[in-house]
Amino acid sequence: MKKIAVLLAALLMLAIACTAVAESVSIAIVYSDTVDDKGWCQSMDIGVKKAIEMGYEIEYTPVESVQIPDAPNTLDQLAENYDVIIVHGAQFTAATTEMAEEYPDQVFALGTSDQILGDNIFTYMPMSEEPGYINGVIAALTTKVGKVGIVGSTDGGDSARFVRGFVKGLNDTKADVEYMLSWTGSFSDTVGAGDIGKTFIEAGCDVLTGPAQQAVGAIRIVDSSEGVTWVGQTTSQIVDFPNVVRAAADYDYSAVIVELIKRTGEGKTGGENIPLNYNNGGFVYTFSENTELLPEDVKAAAQTALDSMIAAPNTVDFSGVELK
Repeated sequence: MKKIAVLLAALLMLAIACTAVAESVSIAIVYSDTVDDKGWCQSMDIGVKKAIEMGYEIEYTPVESVQIPDAPNTLDQLAENYDVIIVHGAQFTAATTEMAEEYPDQVFALGTSDQILGDNIFTYMPMSEEPGYINGVIAALTTKVGKVGIVGSTDGGDSARFVRGFVKGLNDTKADVEYMLSWTGSFSDTVGAGDIGKTFIEAGCDVLTGPAQQAVGAIRIVDSSEGVTWVGQTTSQIVDFPNVVRAAADYDYSAVIVELIKRTGEGKTGGENIPLNYNNGGFVYTFSENTELLPEDVKAAAQTALDSMIAAPNTVDFSGVELK
């Protein structure tokens, strides 16, 4: 009996070990910037670490500051060494699809895109019109001059969705609020974002917003200006600029990481899109605790919009928004 018990215990330990190995996954993530950029890259880095804290066994390798011309070579070096390679940036689409064809057995994930790009490519798309809309509500209710500024990055992907969601939030809340919009043409041009922010403030805008990691350049200008505030895209902006950031929306990329682990565990290799929205926990919205910066009635209006998105995802229809 003792031998049988020992044998059963050994078999149980073996089963547990095999399960742990089966559930572990190695992930490399290609970043366009550093993982402490206060924006796009940092949000994904936080998402991976959150998934690890949730109990998922992940071997995580960040590959930072990859430039577009270097992406094919970087992916070539990573291929076949990781279970999943996440390419965090729509600017790397061409390189990803090229390498996916060259390495058909390698699983890739690319964001942001809502397209189906290949049998071994998952795509993920933040429905960023949702946080954009809530930011628009707050901006409309807090501008004292009826004029706000949008520091755009590139007019594509989730950045384009954020801007259009913001404009829709403005229009739905106060149709007479004017906005100024300019694009840097980059996700990481902090200098250009700062120049645009300065121009908007000089033109009379008293609330600004903008997507992507470049936004920090504009926030610095806002922080040094009298009577100007910001509605943001990552909670770290509230932490770093507590006197001017009224609220901020974080992308919670743990939702993407968990879905990738789940789907690859089911034997899927790509050909699917993973959305992020408030309903599935892909976004987290944070309000400033400073009631002078964010009055309770404004917070309540924003919360109402947020609650509707949690209840019914993907309902912010920005298709009719025509940008000036």
